[in-house]
Amino acid sequence: MTLIADLLWSLYFLLSAALDALLGRNRRRYVTSVEIKAPRDVVWEVSSAHSIVFEGPPRLEIDTALRPGTTDVYEGTVRVGDNVVPMVYREVESRPREALLIEVMKEGSAPTIAPGHDYFVACKFDDRPQSTLLTMVHELTHDTFLSRVLVPLGARLNARRLRKHCENLVGTASDTSGGKLGSALITGLLTYASFIYLFDWHFAAVLLALLVVHEAGHALAMRWVGLPVQGIYFIPFFGGVAVSAAPHRSEAERGFVALMGPGFSLLTTGAFLIGARLTGEELFMHLALVSAILNGINLAPVLPLDGGHVIDSAMSGSDPDIKAAVNMLALIAGVGVSVYFQSYVLTALLVLTAPMLLRSGKGLRRAAPITPAGRSWLIAGYLATVAFYVAVIAHYLA
Repeated sequence: MTLIADLLWSLYFLLSAALDALLGRNRRRYVTSVEIKAPRDVVWEVSSAHSIVFEGPPRLEIDTALRPGTTDVYEGTVRVGDNVVPMVYREVESRPREALLIEVMKEGSAPTIAPGHDYFVACKFDDRPQSTLLTMVHELTHDTFLSRVLVPLGARLNARRLRKHCENLVGTASDTSGGKLGSALITGLLTYASFIYLFDWHFAAVLLALLVVHEAGHALAMRWVGLPVQGIYFIPFFGGVAVSAAPHRSEAERGFVALMGPGFSLLTTGAFLIGARLTGEELFMHLALVSAILNGINLAPVLPLDGGHVIDSAMSGSDPDIKAAVNMLALIAGVGVSVYFQSYVLTALLVLTAPMLLRSGKGLRRAAPITPAGRSWLIAGYLATVAFYVAVIAHYLA
């Protein structure tokens, strides 16, 4: 299945990256082949386009044009989700319908676009019965360890994205709804197994059920604001994520969707409290406490937690350097708290987000800024939700 294959490939690339770094091999070549149920002309047009939009998630927009005074250098931007970064590349060779070779220029491109130097990408197009075989070769000298993992994974995912786009154009794309459900079930089972490893099966089932409610809140919020829902997926040892099939159109939307995970869980937490009061059963109070802790931690103002997205959206009109500083201070505090409570999975996640926080606010965003009224409502809702969960925890501990 696709999900299992992706997990295995990720593990393979991680191990290969570690071995290459150990042996000092910096120059690497990655070959990806994908069979596309579309004519070669269509695959060529899509692959060689200088401006194109690929639907998500996340949505990818490439918009480039010839640099003035040149005949082979293109410059412009790449938008992935909400972030817009610069890109410059040189068209080294172009043989229509046969092959294409470009050099991604380090000077003028964002590090995410050119994560190394002497970076070349070649494409070869071959006819197959009722399809086209596209072979892509990425070759570069790595500058960082992270790029050793991200480049081959990105090449694999982008080839799949290109295949989907071409097949959508000619009407040969297959229905993926079953795949989405399968991915949700598999990730859910893997997460449940990871919780059983950490706790007993009863508590693992409770945690997974609370996660489903939490992520359903995000999905419902996406629907309310008119965003298509790609699916709900679970992350072993950590939690879950609801993915939108399109980027949010405003910072108010982003903040609202982030807040509605813990916000929707207010209903179940409140129901547990009512059940505890009406029946006197300690079990209901325990369930309310677990729900309060789970959602309360998620409201911590640290990216990539929901609370971090809410605060980041509320601060979207602030100076980028101030935003980055606030996010970094929150990260340091979050790491300290997670270490104190020995939540090392959360510690690892927060540390991995440090590069994102350092760049927070540095990229261009096309999402509409939040209004003063929207900021006030968002912060008020955030504080009220935090206060509710803190009150539940305090009541239990009293």
